[in-house]
Amino acid sequence: MSDNSPGRPRDPRIDADVLAVTREMLVEVGWDGLSMRGIAARAGVGRAALTRRWPTKAHLVLTALLGAAPDLEPYDGIDRRGWIEWVVTGSIELFGRPEVRAALPGLLAAMRDHEDLRNTLWRTFSGPSTALFTDGADAAAELDARAVLVMAAGSALFAGLIAAEDDTPGLRARVLELLLPVAGG
Repeated sequence: MSDNSPGRPRDPRIDADVLAVTREMLVEVGWDGLSMRGIAARAGVGRAALTRRWPTKAHLVLTALLGAAPDLEPYDGIDRRGWIEWVVTGSIELFGRPEVRAALPGLLAAMRDHEDLRNTLWRTFSGPSTALFTDGADAAAELDARAVLVMAAGSALFAGLIAAEDDTPGLRARVLELLLPVAGG
């Protein structure tokens, strides 16, 4: 989700420092208290270094939380059942992280207001992930994979934020049980 503009080579240390500071500050001050200027100051870099890499706070936060692209290498060759388990478990873990919970209100608003950001996020993460599930199968399998992503992430988000009193291991296990029949598709 970061900008790869031409010019001198990027210093990966700056990226790593800025992303770590962003996650720390989200937990400390939340979305509303987070600013590009504050991140730059704490990371010891110029604000211009941030805006060259990430055009908005939302872009920076998404990269800090999710990375620029999903790391799917550990899941290469996974079967459909394993993929569904991975999606459900990964969604629960993602929405349970304190920095993600702190960023969600602002990120949801930013994605509501910026279709390009929302579309890029979905394409960047759903496309490569669903390819693991479909493995060249037909359009129905791709639709099934996208539906599982939506249901797993949606249920994890809703259970963690809204239905928190019911967000139990039993509920999580049941969500997985309900989604697993798609693996046989």
